[in-house]
Amino acid sequence: MKTSTNIKKIKLILIHILIGTGIFYFLIHPFTMVVYWFEFSKNSFSVELFREILQKRLLESFTFNMAGMGGLFSILGASLGLLSGIFWISFIKKKNLVKKQEHLMKRDVLKLIELGEHNWVEFKSSIKYDYFKKGANKDLEAVIAKTIVGFMNVDGGKLIIGVDDDGVILGLEKDYNTLKHKNRDGYEREIFRIVSTYIDHEACFSNHVSFYQINGKDICLVDVESSPNPVYVNDGIKTTFYVRTGNATYPLSVKETVNYLKIQKI
Repeated sequence: MKTSTNIKKIKLILIHILIGTGIFYFLIHPFTMVVYWFEFSKNSFSVELFREILQKRLLESFTFNMAGMGGLFSILGASLGLLSGIFWISFIKKKNLVKKQEHLMKRDVLKLIELGEHNWVEFKSSIKYDYFKKGANKDLEAVIAKTIVGFMNVDGGKLIIGVDDDGVILGLEKDYNTLKHKNRDGYEREIFRIVSTYIDHEACFSNHVSFYQINGKDICLVDVESSPNPVYVNDGIKTTFYVRTGNATYPLSVKETVNYLKIQKI
């Protein structure tokens, strides 16, 4: 298996070397001669003259007298082809590694969905689309922020969006349609906007967003880190402290928050 892989790599490098050599010898070499001719002659440039000189230099470049220059261009082309081949092999290797990691991560996400919600995993159908009202609902943003804060105030966790409470994969298509930029990039920006608006800008650094396609549907995974300091949700009316307990997120009163933080310090 390893021998077969090495043979494929050698063949790929040889192909790049041959392509590089051919390009430099048959194209760049004669064109360079034409450029030199115009540079050292006093003739003004014209398309017709360029064609005429190109035809002459093209034939001349392959004669024995130009073997030295042709050889130099061939060596240069082969060298660049070698570098190109090595780079391409490295690129393919990294691409395959990324695909393998994505496959493993996708498998892990499917496993998380199968296990259901618990103290460090939460499912949300959407961040803006309300499946009951059949339209956009801004109030859902605060729900997302509460879940993230609940994780940040304990040991962190994973918020999976595009999945309902029963683990049914709904996808993000309806959510996408509520956004200005109806794609993954727009969705990620929207999540960070929610975090910045309801929590704070620094909290964005504790949340990592990734996307996976399962059964032809996009889902979003927000990997939430634990915060060393208390984090609150500010919905514009009041500021509330939330914690994750079991498979739910609960608000604490001022007294409960103080007692909880005291316990955490012990």
